[in-house]
Amino acid sequence: MKVRKVIWIFMFLGIAGWIQAAPLMTLSKCQEQALRANGDLLQQRLETEKTGLTVKQSYSDLYPSVYGRVSTSYSHTDNSIVTTDNSGYTLSGTVSQNVFYPGLFSGLKAAKFSEEAAGLNLQDAISLLEASVIQYYYSILASDELIAVYKENIRFADENIKRVQSMVELGARTESDLLKVKVQKGQFQSQLLSEAQRNRSLKRELNLLMGQDPAQELRLQPMSPEPASLPDIQDARNLVKKSNFSLLALEKQIELQKLNVKIKKESYLPTVSGDYTYSYSDDDGGKVQSNTLGLSANISLFEGFRRNTEKQKAEIDLKAMQIRYNNAVDDLFARLDELYHTLKTYNELTEIHEISLASAKRDYELVTQQVELGSGTILDQLDAQLSVLASESQLVEARYNTKITEAHINQLLGK
Repeated sequence: MKVRKVIWIFMFLGIAGWIQAAPLMTLSKCQEQALRANGDLLQQRLETEKTGLTVKQSYSDLYPSVYGRVSTSYSHTDNSIVTTDNSGYTLSGTVSQNVFYPGLFSGLKAAKFSEEAAGLNLQDAISLLEASVIQYYYSILASDELIAVYKENIRFADENIKRVQSMVELGARTESDLLKVKVQKGQFQSQLLSEAQRNRSLKRELNLLMGQDPAQELRLQPMSPEPASLPDIQDARNLVKKSNFSLLALEKQIELQKLNVKIKKESYLPTVSGDYTYSYSDDDGGKVQSNTLGLSANISLFEGFRRNTEKQKAEIDLKAMQIRYNNAVDDLFARLDELYHTLKTYNELTEIHEISLASAKRDYELVTQQVELGSGTILDQLDAQLSVLASESQLVEARYNTKITEAHINQLLGK
């Protein structure tokens, strides 16, 4: 009975641990969570929504304004000659419409461009967020692999310590050899602790990007860091000018500034408005109805040089915006070129480290055999093992840095 009870306890604990374990997150799930809950992106969405409401508000100028008025009165006069009572009421309604004023229709276009620019800025923020999630996701996977490498090396070091300890007891090795192996194990343990700390920091940052508690446990689905196909550099440049969200937003802002110049030029035009008023009153004097239709136009003949100055300032702002766009294109092209060179470097490093790792592993096998035969030294074996560790670590970093660089390139391409 006691044995069965213990078995049930262990089964319960195992099931509870499985239930409490964090769900396995894929890259797409991490991106979906970030798009749903990232605080900065939520604020950007609200700003975009507010811009849309501003556009709706600007269209209200195309609709007439309607006013209504109701009034009533009563008077009582009492003197030595006569006493009179007068009472009555008045109903009136007015409809007024702006037919034209400077900037009316251009302002509507400007509001629409502002909404489109806000939408593109939101898409740019989404693209940057997705690239950041990819960067942290692959950085964590690389860190997980490095931790596994360090743990495996610690396991090898433990086995090596036992083997050398036996050889010391038999007089085949010296105590100095044993100490060297223990020192190497300490180095592996130190690397493991440092990488584990970095791993926790990366997971905190990814949790923050996803709008989660930074201390929440994260379990990521491993992915093979296979290189993806990308367009050549010239096609990539064309895609940047065609699809990069930040550039498209700047183009909208240039169009917006052109409209602003047009609005300043329209300030010399007259304002035209019309109105219609219907009034009905009833008092002791009788009933009175009236209809009034009016059309008015007014123009400002002179306001100093304010309008001309504002027009010149708007034209200067337009030139500044065009310069800003050209600078942004140059900056993005420079960034794109740098990323393509970086990607090429990581691809070459991957090939180099793959060859180096295979060579280092073979060298470690040969040195280990020599040590076992008594013709090699412990120091040679330790150096060979460090070479394997260095090659493994460099290969892991090169492979995952390739994927991170690809993500940044795709972000520039508007993908």
